[in-house]
Amino acid sequence: MYYLVIKNLGIEKCINVNEEDIYINNNSYNCQQSFPLIKKVFVRKIKINCTGFPESVLNAKIYKD
Repeated sequence: MYYLVIKNLGIEKCINVNEEDIYINNNSYNCQQSFPLIKKVFVRKIKINCTGFPESVLNAKIYKD
């Protein structure tokens, strides 16, 4: 599984989980979602947009288990 993680107010939060590495720069995700955070292997950093805040650009990290 792959985990998309953002940092909000200093706390890391998993906002998306997928069986495949589908995450690329500038995609939009619902940043309000929360999934269990599993940080076994760091994959890479990307920049994403939040669907509720179209002007936002956030740094995100991808992990896999």
